[in-house]
Amino acid sequence: MQLILELKPYKIKIDENKAIKWIITIFIITIFTGLLTPLGDVPYTYLAKTMQGNTTENISEHLPLILINNKNIMIVITMFLSILIFTDTKIKLRDLFMLAGLVLLSFMSRRQTSMLVLIGNFIFVKLIVQMINKYDNNTYKKIQNFMTGILGQAISVILILCISLLMLKPKMNDKFIDENSYPVKACDFILENLDVNNIKLYNEYNYGSYLIYRGIPVFIDSRADLYSPEFNGTKNEDKKYEGRDIFSDFLNISNIGTFYESKFREYGITHVMMGKNTKLNLLISREDNYKLLYQDNNFVIYERLNANF
Repeated sequence: MQLILELKPYKIKIDENKAIKWIITIFIITIFTGLLTPLGDVPYTYLAKTMQGNTTENISEHLPLILINNKNIMIVITMFLSILIFTDTKIKLRDLFMLAGLVLLSFMSRRQTSMLVLIGNFIFVKLIVQMINKYDNNTYKKIQNFMTGILGQAISVILILCISLLMLKPKMNDKFIDENSYPVKACDFILENLDVNNIKLYNEYNYGSYLIYRGIPVFIDSRADLYSPEFNGTKNEDKKYEGRDIFSDFLNISNIGTFYESKFREYGITHVMMGKNTKLNLLISREDNYKLLYQDNNFVIYERLNANF
């Protein structure tokens, strides 16, 4: 007995779309719009410089995605693969490339998972609709007709409102700014008692942006890339960037990986603000060279007495 298998190869159909030429034209025009900004070549080199720096190794949102710790993403990817493998549902080539790119970006950096959810959601819905339409076309049409009717639209609006209220209710009594995470009262003290134009303040990474919001010059803030040599330095003969690595200095100071006093002297630090329960505060609180100016349940401020020497 001879077994003959007839294989039908999949074909890639290319449909002509007259709008493509306009999309390509707009794409070419937008490539050069980066030259209109006052930032020079930053719109074109930002990603490359960021990847060359060390900020991606230390900031949570830049770290690679660990699938076992992100069960939601794991479930979504499993559902995608299940539909494509175990059903006769087809996916368009453009959607496949888009999905593959989004998944790759998500694995490279956790911050990209939001893009996977936002854009990948449309692809996922298209696959679900195609699968239902193929296996039970009548049910799909009934659902479509019902949901596009007045009653279906009303149910959709009510569901959205109910879900929104459930999400909003636990946060209704929250303060706009959490004083446990941001030095609200400490900033009030600085603005009322110190000349912010004549001090050099050392602060921690997480609340640097809030200090800027209050008009207080900072040592570092959450724009970590700007505090690396790739952005504040210049290339040397070896094609490596030379400049102040403020981000690394902050990490070493906060983790007691270097002698903080030498770094404070290098940067001319006059005042120090930090969390009350940090390692650095444990050491500085015992030194005569630092005068305690302010403290609350979460933050402390010191004056460095020998800052002018």
